[in-house]
Amino acid sequence: MSRFTRILPWFAVFVLTCFAYLWFFGLQTFFALQARKIGREVPIVGSVPVEVEDQIVSPAKGEKVSFQGVEFDVPWSDLDDAKTRSVGNCRLVKFLSGNSILLCVGAPGMFMDNMFKNKNAEPELFTRIYGTDVLRSDYALMKAIYRTTPNDIGLFTPSGRAAALSSVIMIKAIAPPTTDSAIYNIRSKSFQGFQLGNPARRPAKMCLQLYADDIEIEISLEQSRTGPTPPVSQADLNRIIRSARKTTPPSTLVTNPG
Repeated sequence: MSRFTRILPWFAVFVLTCFAYLWFFGLQTFFALQARKIGREVPIVGSVPVEVEDQIVSPAKGEKVSFQGVEFDVPWSDLDDAKTRSVGNCRLVKFLSGNSILLCVGAPGMFMDNMFKNKNAEPELFTRIYGTDVLRSDYALMKAIYRTTPNDIGLFTPSGRAAALSSVIMIKAIAPPTTDSAIYNIRSKSFQGFQLGNPARRPAKMCLQLYADDIEIEISLEQSRTGPTPPVSQADLNRIIRSARKTTPPSTLVTNPG
């Protein structure tokens, strides 16, 4: 018996095994590998929301930022009036230290409306995975997205669900306006939402996403990763989060609370 004749049955078994694997698990394997690749490139994809351990609130004297029906305190008093301005539903607040805050105020469901209007995703993508309740608010949808990780896709995940989860993971990779991988649950008397970024690592960008029944706000913070200016701390962020509240009537003033 020739060598070719001896190995032919084993080769046939190998081919049949590969075919069977690809038939039953090929799509799941593709989406699982793709999701894990995204997770390596964008680490926040592998994170899920956790509670903030440091609950200290900065007592420093600062400014009160008010804009279009919301206001909050910031623990810095070096406001740069010349560079602070408003455009549409957003207000850019600059500080002499080089730090800045971009506050954007929107109506409930703004994230969903923009995503579905621009055809970035269809509502059925999310209801197929999480059920219809996920579309009751932007907060519910973002909570579902942030809780989804590459580990949710495995060999035994149905191919349709694996494809849908892979799409959600791509949305999670591009949606957060931050340069850090941490996600935290946050809340105040008026809002609940998420903190994106761990200030202990001094990321260049962090973000606070706060949701109420009748209004949503996003507070994006930028800071230098080096230099003499003290980094934004968790106590600073807690000051902003705890003081966030709705105002009546809406105001576009930035004043010093004394």
